[in-house]
Amino acid sequence: MSERIFKMYSPLTGELYQAGEYEYEDSADEYNGEELLLYAEEIEKAVKTYTENGAENLMKYFDGSDFIKQHVRSLVPSVEVWNGRLCGCTTVRADEDLSEPGWDKLMDYLSGQYSDGWGEGFEQREIETEDGLLYVHFWQDHDFDFTVEEVTPSKKYEITDIAHPKDPSLHRIRALQRVSETVGPGTLGGYVQSEENLSQENDGAWIYGEAICCESAIVTTGAFLTGQARVSGSALISNEAEIGGQARVRDRAVVSGGTVQEGAVVCGDAVIRKNQITGAVPLVEGHATVMGVVAGAVYLGADAFILPGNTVDNPTNSVLAINGTHVRLYSIEQVKPPKAPER
Repeated sequence: MSERIFKMYSPLTGELYQAGEYEYEDSADEYNGEELLLYAEEIEKAVKTYTENGAENLMKYFDGSDFIKQHVRSLVPSVEVWNGRLCGCTTVRADEDLSEPGWDKLMDYLSGQYSDGWGEGFEQREIETEDGLLYVHFWQDHDFDFTVEEVTPSKKYEITDIAHPKDPSLHRIRALQRVSETVGPGTLGGYVQSEENLSQENDGAWIYGEAICCESAIVTTGAFLTGQARVSGSALISNEAEIGGQARVRDRAVVSGGTVQEGAVVCGDAVIRKNQITGAVPLVEGHATVMGVVAGAVYLGADAFILPGNTVDNPTNSVLAINGTHVRLYSIEQVKPPKAPER
């Protein structure tokens, strides 16, 4: 199901009780959204704490229109600088525009949440500032309204708070745009250590399932990882490359074409690429290890080992198969196709 992101901006006001010599003053100074910019950092921190680091979804309290329930996935309150003011900002994730009746119902619901529910609870929380205690109101009894703007994500994916069960430095990714036919906005992917590990360009590159790209390695330009593959070191996976199964690509290896799967290892200064004449690409699987250069229609299986400094570049359309110590040349029809990656 596709996802569209909207932001509903609403005014913020606040009351600041100045710090006296021994205690806080009895009367408060009133602040509007422009004046609250002075305390934006403290307010944002307080909202994140109150919403469990931005994870609270106000849709869990919604008990109204079936249309809203069907099309809105989440409502997450926050604050954001908008038009020169600090404003309330409710991020709406939905599968379509809600049309006028839908937005009206959602605005009515949020007005209630901000006046009597979530907002009422938040405005009772003290926010400590260097000037005194601040109380912030998401709702006002005059001049209160919402302005809705649709957000076009500038990035392909975001890194979520979902940590890898065995390595907390790795986190799942979530698509913000459509990446492919099977990966739409909101789709969870595999694990990365930082945004350096997967291209943010709209190039089709993706990490599926339990696959991992970490350290200084990168997946880019249409390549993808599947299964429990792991890419590390400063390895580069690009173009027509597919890494799947429990394959490992590490060190300074470059895979710019072909499939590496099952328990294969590509390491050192290895290069796996297409042949410049035929355009054919290798298939590396089993427990094969590549530390040299492999290009063209080459099949490596079993315990095949390509040593550093060695090059296997097949300039023909026949398949050069290396299974352990056995080397044979097959027609393309005699060679089994690579297994479909698990996406």
